[in-house]
Amino acid sequence: MLIFDPRKIMIRLRIGGVPEHYNLPWHMARKSGALQAQGINPEWTDFYEGTGGMIQAIKNDELDIAVLLTEGAISGISRSANYKIVSFYTDSPIIWGIHVPADSDIDDVDEIYHHRYAISRYGSGSHLMPYVHARQKDWPVHKLQFRVINNLDGARMAFKEDQADVFFWEKFTTKPYVDSGEFRRIGECPTPWSCFVVVASHQTLVLHADKVKTLLQETFAQAQNLYNDPNRIDIISKQFDLLPEDVEEWLTYTRWSSEINLKKDVLTDTTETLKDLGLVHQRFKVSDLYETL
Repeated sequence: MLIFDPRKIMIRLRIGGVPEHYNLPWHMARKSGALQAQGINPEWTDFYEGTGGMIQAIKNDELDIAVLLTEGAISGISRSANYKIVSFYTDSPIIWGIHVPADSDIDDVDEIYHHRYAISRYGSGSHLMPYVHARQKDWPVHKLQFRVINNLDGARMAFKEDQADVFFWEKFTTKPYVDSGEFRRIGECPTPWSCFVVVASHQTLVLHADKVKTLLQETFAQAQNLYNDPNRIDIISKQFDLLPEDVEEWLTYTRWSSEINLKKDVLTDTTETLKDLGLVHQRFKVSDLYETL
């Protein structure tokens, strides 16, 4: 007689993130075999469209879990996106580079205000950070002009075809184009909060909250293994085609979370900033953002 063993049932979890160096611990967790041993079949999809693309994919039931920019995740939930934040992924900010075409006559960040900003999607980090930057400069944010370009390659094309003038993107991801002379980076804008969170769809949390918790614990363990690996600079630079000196600089201010942590004070501060910018409704409650695993 066959005996049913629930431990042998594999639960598929569809995970999405940008194809950037931040997300290497997820790939390490997938390849370690530890998740499969605990009944999890992790499937990863690269999203070149960034946070906005992943929010849409969760809405379309194409993803169960995603690594989103904090500000984009909050903005999405405030607009009835069908997911909750389950943990911060990093304990450090992202450094956004402020880019213009190499042949642009813009030489200073104080000159960008009246120009066209390339953004991957509305609600994405590349859309929200120009608001943060403009508010820091005391510029009227309601006059910002945006051009949707979908992804980094779209920004490159928009620059070449004179469809956009300014582009905010993670500075080490764009550095090869700065080094090649295609872009010029005229400034930087760090997020004033920890930059990435992990979200899970409502359905996934109802059905598989325990598996989501296991997935996060293994990924955070791999992140700490990577950070403590004496060869970490070589590992990251080779996998993501980055210069070792750039990886070394990036690691000086980047910290992955070591455990599941909602950091409710950071969620509150970030939400209040977005309310101040007019990007989140004043009556929106921080308690609507998260679910404890």
